[in-house]
Amino acid sequence: MAILSALSAAGYAIEAPHKFRILDRVTKISGSSWTGRVVGFYSTKLTPTGYCVESENEPGSVQIYPEAALRTCDGGANG
Repeated sequence: MAILSALSAAGYAIEAPHKFRILDRVTKISGSSWTGRVVGFYSTKLTPTGYCVESENEPGSVQIYPEAALRTCDGGANG
């Protein structure tokens, strides 16, 4: 714990573990359909934990979603 406190005091941001990991297969919970693999993370004041998801149907096409908008699909590392 002392190490985390020292890093934080030095200005380093300490992130909580993400629910999903890179390459986990996820899908949107509601609304328009979007299923794919997590390829990155983002964070804003309104969305502290967000994910960049590359479509499995349209390779190269990426959408960003807050954690609450996604669930694990079969085949993901967390599910």
